[in-house]
Amino acid sequence: MNEKATRRALLGTVGAGTLAATAGCLDALNDENGDDEANGGDDENGGNGDTDDDGQSDQANESEDPDDEADEIPDIDGGAVVFTYDDGPMEDYQQAFPVHQEFDAPASTGIVTEWVGREDFQDTDWMDIEYIEELEEAGWEIMSHTTAHTALGSFELVEDVDPDDSRVYPEQRNHGFHGGYEIEVTDGENSVRRQLVDSGEDDVGIYLEFDEPIGESFAAGETVERYPEDLMHEFLGGSKDRLEQWGFEVDTLLAPYDVCDEWTIEIASEYYDGIANVHLDTMVNDLDSFDPFDTHRDYFIEFTGPEAVQAQLDEVANQEALGIVGAHTFKEEVTEEGIRETLEWVEERDLEVVTLRDAIRAAAGDSA
Repeated sequence: MNEKATRRALLGTVGAGTLAATAGCLDALNDENGDDEANGGDDENGGNGDTDDDGQSDQANESEDPDDEADEIPDIDGGAVVFTYDDGPMEDYQQAFPVHQEFDAPASTGIVTEWVGREDFQDTDWMDIEYIEELEEAGWEIMSHTTAHTALGSFELVEDVDPDDSRVYPEQRNHGFHGGYEIEVTDGENSVRRQLVDSGEDDVGIYLEFDEPIGESFAAGETVERYPEDLMHEFLGGSKDRLEQWGFEVDTLLAPYDVCDEWTIEIASEYYDGIANVHLDTMVNDLDSFDPFDTHRDYFIEFTGPEAVQAQLDEVANQEALGIVGAHTFKEEVTEEGIRETLEWVEERDLEVVTLRDAIRAAAGDSA
């Protein structure tokens, strides 16, 4: 029995106290309001360590111990895997957390701040602050998943826009899942902001409908629709601020709907050290050239099969790379058994399980 398996056995009794991308999270969202946000979070109080005979505090001595500093950043030279869980449903706590405890393995969970503590919303309940605190205390990383689960990228228009048009036709409908926000239509030279009032699909295609005509002409293939910069800062900075007000350490972002582009990265990099899912294609990330704003993530239960997952884990092990995997625990197919099986495959390949935060730190340390 290897060291990880021994540790798992000891902890086995511990329980818990862009089209394809759209399917990654909730397939469609009704118009939401953010009035039911949870409130809470206690201030953290620091303590003074006892002084020794030399007048130095234990806390100071510990901070100077190089072994302690080394323990803070895991060794991922032999390959590692980051488990990311989307949205913050109760199933993260009820299903994923106990299994990860069996393996003494952390994970990273992306929290939508306006969903914290909600009950019977989008067909499930959502973790409140106390459950999220328990995860963090057990070594889990708390990630931002924005304030309202809004897609952060830009979508190209596939039809020309005339000044009298109040509908535009983007390549994807993601922004149509959230009514009431303003959308910017821009070709890089001219920009128009309009409030979204409806979305759907007609004889032409997928559309977004605004409260008034665009007022200008825009060419398909040269124009995008996106959230304006001030709203992007609200979604990204507001989420981080709220989570930190509740007492959580937040360094990374999990992009809703697996939608991420240069517009996303430009603004997200002002708040975060990395994004877990810049590309939805493979779990394999080369550690020698690792860029936390050019990551690759794949699902390990949804939209895949056991053979494909094991083949990618073999790549991670053989290349001593970093695997980033994801799941939505509220989905029926994501079970404790499936999570446990995947962690067993990781253990069999002698791969470390780390948070995205620690993976970024470890990769930065190796390249220094």
